[in-house]
This record gives sequence, structure tokens and C-alpha cells, in this order.
Amino acid sequence: MGDCIAVARGLVEKHEGRRHLAYEDHLGNVTVGVGRNLDGKGLSDNEIDILLINDLIECFEDLSSFRWFADATEAQQAALIDWRFQLGGAGIRRFKNTIKYLELGDYHQASIEMLNSLWAAQTPNRAHEISSLIAGS
Repeated sequence: MGDCIAVARGLVEKHEGRRHLAYEDHLGNVTVGVGRNLDGKGLSDNEIDILLINDLIECFEDLSSFRWFADATEAQQAALIDWRFQLGGAGIRRFKNTIKYLELGDYHQASIEMLNSLWAAQTPNRAHEISSLIAGS
């Protein structure tokens, strides 16, 4: 089975192409990767988990570039990863005051600064939970 799968993989990729972003195929189906019809087949739980883990690792690696991230508790790190996941790397870097207080180790004030944002107004439940974890309460 292994050899025919390897050969088929090459043929399928040659004919389908490899796309990193979703696109509409010739029938109008949202497709991604190597011909994965998201409208018709979607993703398995395992595939969703793989995507999520990869995204969480990306968030962790980005946050690890900040000195203060290593000093945070596990719960604070988890909250910061969730924050980074939602807002992206560029998004969290716009939180200048929050980052300033994280650098100072003042997690309470950092959490207050998080809540003084459009983000908190747009996603209040998530923002309050993340902020509470950052504050340590």
C-alpha cells in the first residue's frame, strides 16, 4: 500500500496543486491544501486538533520572544496564548500599556489595561476571563 500511496500523492498534488489559503474550485466549493473540499468534506476532529496545536505552538513561540512571558505562571501563560491566538502577533503588540505592565511584572495593572480596549468591548466575556487569569484572580 505504501508505494501506491506515495505515487498517488504525487499525482494528486500535481493535478490539484497546493494552496496555503482557501479558494473556490471550478465548481465553487471552498477548497484548501491539496484539493480538500471544505464545503463537502470539511475537517476531521484529528485535523482540527493538528491545526489548533500548530497555531498554539506558533503563539507560544511568539510570546516566548518577550522576557516577561517566561516569568508568568502557567495560568497566565495560557491566558496570554489565548489572547495572542485571537488577536495575532501584530494585534497584541498594539497593547503598548499592557505590555509595559507585563514587563514590569504588574499583572494586575496589565489586566486592567487589557480591559481598556476595543478588543474588550468587542469580546467582553473572553476579555474578562483572560484579564482575570492575567491578574491572578
